[in-house]
This record gives sequence, structure tokens and C-alpha cells, in this order.
Amino acid sequence: MNNDKDPMENQPLAKSDKQSDNITEGCCELCARHGLTLTRHHLIPRSRHNKLRTKRNFSRESMAQDIALLCRPCHSQIHRIFSNPELADDYHSIDRLKEHIDIINFIQWVKKRPVGLKVRVRQ
Repeated sequence: MNNDKDPMENQPLAKSDKQSDNITEGCCELCARHGLTLTRHHLIPRSRHNKLRTKRNFSRESMAQDIALLCRPCHSQIHRIFSNPELADDYHSIDRLKEHIDIINFIQWVKKRPVGLKVRVRQ
């Protein structure tokens, strides 16, 4: 048996901290604004990955890889409007999100704001 393998190779990955979830300088997939710090949005929420209904509808690969890069205001707005079950069942793609009237209105509003402005999403 070859012992040259890295001992950490088969170790589970630790949850990433907030800093590593951010990607600097990019274009938001929802509002298309440029020059923003982007966050990873799991199109199928991670809290739904272990649910039988979600497992029936999506493969493990698609659940792990279907990630949208969104600016913080868009990401926060999505989670303000939709619950995780709604996201998993009905709004699991950028195209589906863009069809919702509240998201359409938010995108139109946020596009008029300067990139550096801190946008607060109301509850």
C-alpha cells in the first residue's frame, strides 16, 4: 500500500468562514452590476439538501454545484422574499428568480444605486 498520499485528502471539508464565501470584483448574476464583492448563493439551499423531496428532484452534483454569484443586496433580498423550501421547490434558477415581480422591482431599483452604496434590505 502506498503511504505517499496526503492524510488530509479524505478528511471532510470544514465549513467555510464568511470571508472565503466572498469573491471580490465581479458582476452580479441577478442585477448585472459590475465591480461588486460577490457572495455565493446556493440555488438549492443547503438546509434542503438532506430532505427526501429535494433528493428526488435534484442530483447530488446539481445541489452542490448550482451556485449563483450575487451581490450582497440581491442575496439578502432573495432570502427576505423567499423561504428555503420556496427556493428549493420553485426558485432554484436565476431565470426563475428573475421572473418574480418582487425581484424584478428590486433589480430595477438597485440598478439605479451606485456600486459603493450600502443597501439595506428591510424585513
